[in-house]
Amino acid sequence: MEIVRLEETAPKWHRAWELYTEAADEMLYAAMTPETFRNRLSGSGDDIFTVSLLDREGTAFASGCLEKKSGKRFVTMVIVQKRMRRQGRGREILSALEHILEAEGAHGEEKTVFELSFFNPVALIWELPGKKKVTHPNAPGVDVGSGAYLFFKNCGYREFALQNSYYLDLGSFVYPDVFRKKQKRLEEEGITFQVYDRRIHRGMEKLLQESGNPLWEKEILEEPGVEEGGGPVLVPVRDGRVLGFTGPLRIEKSGRGYFAGIAVAEDVRGKGLGKILFYELCKGLREKGAAYMTLFTGENNPARNIYEEAGFRIVRSWSDMRRTT
Repeated sequence: MEIVRLEETAPKWHRAWELYTEAADEMLYAAMTPETFRNRLSGSGDDIFTVSLLDREGTAFASGCLEKKSGKRFVTMVIVQKRMRRQGRGREILSALEHILEAEGAHGEEKTVFELSFFNPVALIWELPGKKKVTHPNAPGVDVGSGAYLFFKNCGYREFALQNSYYLDLGSFVYPDVFRKKQKRLEEEGITFQVYDRRIHRGMEKLLQESGNPLWEKEILEEPGVEEGGGPVLVPVRDGRVLGFTGPLRIEKSGRGYFAGIAVAEDVRGKGLGKILFYELCKGLREKGAAYMTLFTGENNPARNIYEEAGFRIVRSWSDMRRTT
């Protein structure tokens, strides 16, 4: 099988898009125009190096990237035309992709790691089964119910985390009275829930750094203040100190209520701040006009109890996988 590397303007991108579209019935990924497909999977820059491959017969396609800052290598997708499967084409084009990514990022590493996870900077929108108008902006790994999951396992990839995707129709959301009472009790302790204002609140930077999630740091610290047109970030505050966060409250074009994450300072956990924050987020997004929310979290993340108590249900499970050479 002869494999060619697709340049940004190569005419063979259209055939790659056709393969993607032909496989749409077995993938959760949303439909894309040929231009959107090419733009999303190509275009290296200062932050990432991308590579996409196609066999000359147009029966197999693979795409991946290298995140330059972290040095992480990601496999974005591998597609083989249905009638040509089980002939080794998928394994062969995946191997060619790994070889290029390994050579591009080689800096004397003893081991090379290839990953399929939500950390991949090339985000693929996916649709909830049976709900074409309900989408999520990125896929957190490999759908465990898909043939791709078995394919990557057979190619030596192993699961290192399990992620569950949750969904809630905000039209059915109810703010329980019990949490309103808890909020009043917290106010008696001097803890109030406010919209974050970097001019008067302190400790947000420290809280985010202690969370160990660089995506949260980027999302929250770079969000413009409400007075500058940014989305509100909800925070519990005592004596001016930020004790947690959720937000920013933002609605996507699809009608989805945005969710970056939720965190509570370690010294005030166990008081119910996390649940109140999340209920305030759901209420605020509904009031702003959001139709639904989707989110994902690890199978063993205690935060799932908050989501499930609020009425969210699991709609898909994903495997974060990696292979080390």
